[in-house]
Amino acid sequence: MPERLSVHLNRDNPRDLQPEAASLETDRSFVLVFENHGGPIHVHLRLDDALAAVSEPAATQVYVDEGQTRGVEVAIPSDHPPTKGYVELSTGYGAEQARVNVTVTAERKDGGPDVAVDDSLAEKSGPDDDGESVALADVALPTAAAAAVVVVAAALTVSISDSIAMLVGVLALLGGVGVAGYMLRA
Repeated sequence: MPERLSVHLNRDNPRDLQPEAASLETDRSFVLVFENHGGPIHVHLRLDDALAAVSEPAATQVYVDEGQTRGVEVAIPSDHPPTKGYVELSTGYGAEQARVNVTVTAERKDGGPDVAVDDSLAEKSGPDDDGESVALADVALPTAAAAAVVVVAAALTVSISDSIAMLVGVLALLGGVGVAGYMLRA
């Protein structure tokens, strides 16, 4: 996950730039998070030659609306050489400026891979099998079939004589018991 550095805009004065830290040491890509505390503002980013040789910002002109927070990633490839440089931030056509010194190290600070992977990731995971859980797909088709049988039986019962209606009702009851048995077995 990229490291983050917040930069507060318009906090004390219009066009004000206040990075939370004057320097950043990283071994990977990082994100400058612009938090605007005032009116809309444009921020310009410029990397010095040393830092520009090993990284690339997602944007160099950033518009941050009133009360908005916006992040800009500065991408650094995994095979980068170590370097020191800076990101210069400016607002108000250069009237306000701030600089963040950046040290890009070759080795990981935490000594691990780019993505920390726990051994439990290799284990198959699924829903908790307590023996009683049933998926919706397992219930939907038999339920729809049982409902169709009941509707057909009701329609036949209304339209035919009493003795045949009794037979259709019994068949519908047996069909419902069959579906219930199937559901209990599954």
